[in-house]
Amino acid sequence: MYKDSGTAKSKPLLMLHGGAGPVDGNPEFWDSLRPQLKSTVFSHWDKIRDGMPAVEAVTALVHELESLEDFNAGKGAYLQNDGLARLSASLMDGAKEIFSGVHLVTNIHHPSELCQELQNREHTVFGPHGAQLIARDLGIKTENPVTLAQIDRWRNFIMNKFGSDSRKGGTVGAVVLDTQGRLASATSTGGDASNPPQRMSDSATVAGNFASPFAAISCTGIGEQIVNDALAARIETRVRDGKTVVEASDLSWDEGRKRKRLYGWIALDSAGNWAVCNLRDDMVAAVMSTEMKEPQVFNRKETCC
Repeated sequence: MYKDSGTAKSKPLLMLHGGAGPVDGNPEFWDSLRPQLKSTVFSHWDKIRDGMPAVEAVTALVHELESLEDFNAGKGAYLQNDGLARLSASLMDGAKEIFSGVHLVTNIHHPSELCQELQNREHTVFGPHGAQLIARDLGIKTENPVTLAQIDRWRNFIMNKFGSDSRKGGTVGAVVLDTQGRLASATSTGGDASNPPQRMSDSATVAGNFASPFAAISCTGIGEQIVNDALAARIETRVRDGKTVVEASDLSWDEGRKRKRLYGWIALDSAGNWAVCNLRDDMVAAVMSTEMKEPQVFNRKETCC
């Protein structure tokens, strides 16, 4: 478990996470995720620093993480226990206070693309069939995201009676405060390999992903617990009511520990305060601001409470 926080003196500011989960004797794998987050930050930082809007920035960041097979999103997503990859994602434009999300989409690599399109539509949250129709209308190529590595992992997982897999990162997410002071958040996941077919995660709900003019939050961990605690929306409400995102995160951290929760989150507010919190064995996250020469990357080897 750990938490850390800080304040950026000037905009922009970005944060990423690559999921939270059990170490299970394989901390080296979690360490290997750190450079992947750094590379993702560097590949987009110049554009964000030059004025890319927050909502475009979080979409681009999550899109790249969906392309990396070590994370549980997009091309690297877990297969549910019937052997099918069902992807969920959401995007929230804090300036416009519009949430868009898709649940349990099959045969695409980047559910975040659909969330970006839905920002411009009247109806903004869709289940699997509706999302598939939108993908077809947009001309998004139908692609099975399942790789041989995923199939092998799924087979081993089933044979081991749903034991944990320490060779896999988790849900991915991004929050950004752009040069104009606008906030946005995006989150993408494949759920969990133990999930029965069509189980829905928190990632495409306001409990797991939320942004406003006050704060932006992306969560990861046990989805049912995140939903039960309305985690992202609760943190944002505390900021809206006058607390910094650090103070709001401290309250949620204490509540989560008392309830023995297994989740984590990244969060920032309009003043440039930021927080990284984790109540699981491990979580990988990164923060980048104009004051930093390179991203600051966290996991359990950092601050531990």
